[in-house]
Amino acid sequence: MVILLQPRFQAATVGWPPALARLTDLVVLSAPLLAAVIIAARVSRDRFATATGLRGFAWVDAAAGVGVGLIARALVELVAPTAGGIGGGLEVESAGVAGGIVVALAGAVLVTPLIEELFFRGLLQRALGDALAGAGRAVAGIVAVVVSALAFVALHVLATGGNVPVGLLVGSLAVGLGCGILTLLTGRLAGAIVAHVVSNAIGVALLIW
Repeated sequence: MVILLQPRFQAATVGWPPALARLTDLVVLSAPLLAAVIIAARVSRDRFATATGLRGFAWVDAAAGVGVGLIARALVELVAPTAGGIGGGLEVESAGVAGGIVVALAGAVLVTPLIEELFFRGLLQRALGDALAGAGRAVAGIVAVVVSALAFVALHVLATGGNVPVGLLVGSLAVGLGCGILTLLTGRLAGAIVAHVVSNAIGVALLIW
């Protein structure tokens, strides 16, 4: 989520170049998720694309993803409008933090959505759905979507270090449920990735402008 552009490990990276501090932040939070996806794909002896739902793409995925992303961001802005101005939103103390801003923006718009969707919808939701298949397709799907969405919210809440803005809760829940439903209905991950990117990109744009 865009709100997590703020560094989560400030105490450990005090004095570091802003770009390195932001990159460390991104790696620490993203690497475990990506590692879990890769390990799961290897353990299942399935191709990576098949194991995560990345296989296949239809234009309806892009259209649906844009729609879900817009709805999720609209809900956030209704509850807790994003403060405009890159200085306020990203805490720019000097021109020297430009590199850190670039890393943070790239992470929020490109890297984080892809990795989080691979883990939460590509791995966790699909695994839960398979595990609960005996309960019926509808029940398994609904439970998998809800649980993966709550886990998604929990990750973002933990990353704030205890100070949990309302916008974060609404945004992460909206993205989690929206992306989960898209993945459930299509059996593909493309729509969820597009939705996540759109929601975060709009939030970043609002911060900048």
